[in-house]
Amino acid sequence: MNYISSSYIKEKWQHTGFQKYFRNTGWMFIGQSVMILSLFINIWMARHLGPENFGTISYVFAFVGIFSFVANFGLSDILIRDLVQHPEEKNKLLGTAFRLLTFGGIVAFIITNVSAFIFEDKLLIQILIVAYSTIFLWSPVNVISAYFQATVQAKQNALAQIIGTLLTSILKIFLLVTNQGVIWLILAFALDYVIGTILYIYNYTKSDLDFKQWTYDNTITKRLLSSSSLIMLSTAAGYLLFKVDQIMVKYYLGEAGVGLYAAAVKLSEIWYFIPAIICSSLFPALINAKKTNGTTYSERLRKLFLFLGGMAVIIAIPISLLAYWIIKILYGIEYIESVPILQIYIWSGVGLFLMTGINKYLMTENHLKSIFYYNLLAVITNILLNIILIPKIGLMGAAWATLISYLVGPLIVLLHAKFLQKNHGK
Repeated sequence: MNYISSSYIKEKWQHTGFQKYFRNTGWMFIGQSVMILSLFINIWMARHLGPENFGTISYVFAFVGIFSFVANFGLSDILIRDLVQHPEEKNKLLGTAFRLLTFGGIVAFIITNVSAFIFEDKLLIQILIVAYSTIFLWSPVNVISAYFQATVQAKQNALAQIIGTLLTSILKIFLLVTNQGVIWLILAFALDYVIGTILYIYNYTKSDLDFKQWTYDNTITKRLLSSSSLIMLSTAAGYLLFKVDQIMVKYYLGEAGVGLYAAAVKLSEIWYFIPAIICSSLFPALINAKKTNGTTYSERLRKLFLFLGGMAVIIAIPISLLAYWIIKILYGIEYIESVPILQIYIWSGVGLFLMTGINKYLMTENHLKSIFYYNLLAVITNILLNIILIPKIGLMGAAWATLISYLVGPLIVLLHAKFLQKNHGK
C-alpha cells in the first residue's frame, strides 16, 4: 500500500529548495492578506455610495483597466523568466525594461484619456478616468517587483503591499467617514500606486542594490519586445476578459446595474490572488525543473493543476450556497439582486484558477501564441454571449457569459491533451 511516511515529509521539509519556495509563497500570501482590508473598505464604499455611484466608480476601474496592457507591454513574466535564466544580465534587463515601461505608461495614459473623451459624454466619468489613469505613470516600478519575484524575495513585495495598503486604507476610511464624494475616493485609489512606487524603490535600495547600475541595451529591447509582443496581445485579451462584462453591463443597464454586478464580482475576485501567488512563486522553480529534470517538471505541473482546480471548487461551493446571507450581511438589502450573480460568477474561478497555471506552463514552454489564442477565444466568447444574454436575462446573462468564457481555455487544453495522448498511444 502506498503511503507518505513521516521520514519522507521530514526529508522534503528540510530540503533547502522547498523551504526557500515555501517561505517565498508564505510571504506572498501575507502580502495579499491586506486584501481583506481592501474588501472591507470596498464593501463600506458600496453601502455608502449606493449601487449607482458605486457602479460609476467600478465602471471607471474597468474602463481604465482595459488599457493596462499598453502600460506593461506584457513584460512581467518575460522579465522574470529572463532574470532567472540570465542573472548576469540583471542590470541590463532592469534598465531596459524600466525605459520600456516608462514609455508604455505615458502612452497608456494618453490613449485612455483620449478614449474617455471620445466614448464618454458624462463630465464626471471623464474626470474620474483622467484622475485614475495616472496609475499608468507609475508602471515602471513593476520591474522591481519582477526582480524580487525572480530572485524569490517575495518578502520585499509583501512589505510594500502591506504598508502601502494600510496607509491608503486610513485615508479611504477618513474619506468615507467624512462623507466625501467619488472624486476624492478615486484619487485615494490612485494614491495606492504612488505610495507603492516609493516603497518598492526604498526596498530595492535597502537591499544594497543600485539604480545607477541599470543600463539600456538595444539588443535586450529587441529580445524583450519580440518575446513580449504576443504576451502583450494576450494580456490585452486578458484585461478585456476581466473588464468587458462591466463595460457592457453599463452600456445595456446603466451605472446602477454595474454597481449590483460589481458587488458580486468583488466577492469572487478576492480569491484570484491564490492562483496568482502560487503560480508566480513557483514559476522560477518550473523554469529550473524544465532545465534539469523532465520527470520532476511533469510531476510539478500535474500537482499544480490538481491543486488549483480543487481549491477553486472548495471556494465556490460554500459561497454559492451562502450567497444570500453573504450579500445581505455585507452589502445590505439594497444589493440583494446581486445574489444570483454571485452564485453563478463564483464558479468562474474554476476556469480562471486552471488557466493561470496553464498560462505559466505555456510561458515556460515558450508557447506564447497559444496563450494569445486561448485568451482571444475567451474574449470573443464573452463578448458574443454578453450581446446575446444581457438583453434577455440581464445581469445573470453577464455572469453566465463570464463563467462560460473562463472555461473555454482549460477545456480546449484538456481536450487537446487527451487527443495527443490518444494518438501517442497508437
